[in-house]
Parts: sequence; structure tokens; C-alpha cells
Amino acid sequence: MPDKDPSAWTIATWLLALGMGFSGGVVHWWARMKSRRPRVFSLMELVGEIFTSGFVGLGVFMILNAWDQPAGLCAAASGISGHMGARLLFVLERAAEARLKAYLGEDDA
Repeated sequence: MPDKDPSAWTIATWLLALGMGFSGGVVHWWARMKSRRPRVFSLMELVGEIFTSGFVGLGVFMILNAWDQPAGLCAAASGISGHMGARLLFVLERAAEARLKAYLGEDDA
């Protein structure tokens, strides 16, 4: 199991964490390109998808690693969350907003 401190991780651990997130983003982009909706290839869309997915995947890898989960589970969750990409960020944002509103005693109405 990689060390909990990311500054002590080996290059292989960093490559595993980022690679799984990046590959999840590529798979998501490829699935969107192959869907029935015709789209024009966009390099910037691909690069944006890869980096967003890598960021999310790395974050999930680090969280699970901090909770002493096995490296295989951390890597698998990193790839899955990378595939979710920006959608996972929006889910986390809504959850944080709901907790903050509950903490501050604000109503949605």
C-alpha cells in the first residue's frame, strides 16, 4: 500500500493514480464521441476532459488512500470517478452546499 503522505509516494503510485483518472476521462470522451449524437472532434474538449478527470481521479485516490483502502480499490475508484469527471464535482458541490445551508439554518423556500 502506498504511503498516506503523497509527498512520499513513488513515481509508480503517482502514475497509477493519475493514469486511472486520465483513462477514465478518455473513456468518457470516447463514449460521448461514439454516441448517436453527431459531434465534431474538439482537441480542447478532449484535453479538458482528461485534466478534469485526472484531478477528480487523483482526489478520490488520495481520499481512499487516507482511509487505508487497498491500492487496487483506490485505483479502481480513481478510474470510475475519472469517468464521472465533472459530474462528480457537481454532486460534491451540491452536497457541500446542502450541508452548509443546514449548518447555517437557511431554508430552500
